[in-house]
Amino acid sequence: MQTRLGPAIPRRAEAAVREALGDTRVVLVNGARQSGKSTLVRLAAKNSDAEWRDLDTALNRQAALADPDGFVDFPGLMVIDEIQRAPELLLSIKARVDVDPRPGQFLLTGSARVLGVRSLPDSLVGRMETIELWPFSQGEIDSGPDGFIDAAFALGDALRHSSTLARSEYAERLLRGGFPEAVARTNDRRRRAFFDSYVGDLIARDIQQLTEIERTAECRISCACRPPDPADCCRSPP
Repeated sequence: MQTRLGPAIPRRAEAAVREALGDTRVVLVNGARQSGKSTLVRLAAKNSDAEWRDLDTALNRQAALADPDGFVDFPGLMVIDEIQRAPELLLSIKARVDVDPRPGQFLLTGSARVLGVRSLPDSLVGRMETIELWPFSQGEIDSGPDGFIDAAFALGDALRHSSTLARSEYAERLLRGGFPEAVARTNDRRRRAFFDSYVGDLIARDIQQLTEIERTAECRISCACRPPDPADCCRSPP
């Protein structure tokens, strides 16, 4: 499959999505923005006659709000991208899958923890499987195996690892990260521009919407100072 960034890189999560669609009524692919959710669900649903609804589109959001029951009325697999844009649809999805319990009816993507957002009803518990999608792993980027983290936890100090990479190459990979957009950029300056824009958009839109943050400039500074856990920067002071 070709994407705007080049050939699609196979994702480990694709098999999990396909398996879940085989026995679960609703499947949610949850992950950060720009982690590759839309590409993943296109790959997972490519052999089915799926109906695609993108809620980043204003017309689709308006249609969803005007008639949520009609919006989700489709006999086959419906893919709804960015479900957090119209959380009202979850009650309509619940009503539909309660009447018709067939597996593989809805494949959703979300850029927030959809079931944890305060404005969302506790509507799909027991009816939906959530699959977390992270940015590319190094194994996915290199078309090789993964497993170092699992081995580190399993073996502890007994772990022995050899690599052909130099320290400078490890540093380059750390700076590149795994977001598809950053991986596709070969210029370090352009990668930095992507990350700066990403953090700015996250603070200006998503985080501020979810937690009503007012001191966004200080939140940006905190994110820059605490890269291991950027979500902590937005916790309210005691």
